[in-house]
Amino acid sequence: MHTTNSTRAGDPGEKIQSVALGLFIKNGITGTTTREIARKAGVSEGTIYNYFESKGDLAYRLFVRYMDEFRDVLSEKTSSVTGPEEKLSAAVRAFFGFAEKEPDAYAYIMIGHYTELRKMPYDKKKPRDIFVEIIGEGIREGVFTDMDETLGAAFVIGMITRAILFHTSGMLDMPYGELVEETASSSLRVLGYNGGRRS
Repeated sequence: MHTTNSTRAGDPGEKIQSVALGLFIKNGITGTTTREIARKAGVSEGTIYNYFESKGDLAYRLFVRYMDEFRDVLSEKTSSVTGPEEKLSAAVRAFFGFAEKEPDAYAYIMIGHYTELRKMPYDKKKPRDIFVEIIGEGIREGVFTDMDETLGAAFVIGMITRAILFHTSGMLDMPYGELVEETASSSLRVLGYNGGRRS
């Protein structure tokens, strides 16, 4: 995880972000006030504005921070393997791994998709783009079915996020590792993986 001078442990800005993260997950962004954040962070409400322009700025910057960390995890895990099928499986496993190891960050990313994602510059690389690139590579190499790669990414990411939701809510009683591997193999099947044969 990357930190900057403004987000070091013990820094009021970091404390504010940590508290805001928990409150945003619990109450939603609109259901959280700066007064509540300040109280729980042990700072004055005015201190928040020394670090962030507004609650909206705080919410957005938190979202970007965790999206960047998530993207970097996916990028790192997929860069050490070759072949679109291996990269896709690595990306699926990394997605599950991030959700398991960073549950608050993952939860906030899921919440922020409804309000913060559209604020991000279109050309800023996002976690979704890792999947789009891998699927596009597989289509070009003839190992995945010819389809719109963004739609393919939507299929795969949708499968992962629903599997995680079903697991964490208790609707799916399956060991996490087994769930990860089943989803990885199902992701290949939904993309029409043909065992690496060029069509």
